[in-house]
Amino acid sequence: MTKATLVPGHYASTERVFSRLPDLFNDNWLTNIDNWDKALDIPNAVYPYNIKLVKSDKGEDKQYESEVALAGVGKNNIDVRVKDTLLHIDVKQSASEEKESYLRKGMSNRSGKLSFSLGEKVQKKKISSTYIDGLLKVVVPLTQPETLDIDIKVM
Repeated sequence: MTKATLVPGHYASTERVFSRLPDLFNDNWLTNIDNWDKALDIPNAVYPYNIKLVKSDKGEDKQYESEVALAGVGKNNIDVRVKDTLLHIDVKQSASEEKESYLRKGMSNRSGKLSFSLGEKVQKKKISSTYIDGLLKVVVPLTQPETLDIDIKVM
């Protein structure tokens, strides 16, 4: 049996590693998968997201804006909440039994969660969200630094 070094001091059988991959070079590789919906199933969905820091006209940090792609998810299936120092986005999808058979199904009804740590400068009570055309936008406003303008009398 041939061995391949993955990390110095750790060995794995190449046969064992490659046995986990589908046999793509076999003529019948399409027929070896019984249930396409579960073939490469991931228990919780991983939703793509962007986060950007928006600056004010003065160049100060104004707010964070997060965009999460949730195509095909109903508005009532999305829960956005703050608990302690975390912003949670939960998506609840019910796995419905479909009567149709697919050759490939890239879109599925999977639940998923995203959590983001909030810093000290976040105005938690002013966080807002909108959901339009499959894009969830969460706005996290930041506190502005206090500016003092004090005249001090010289004695």
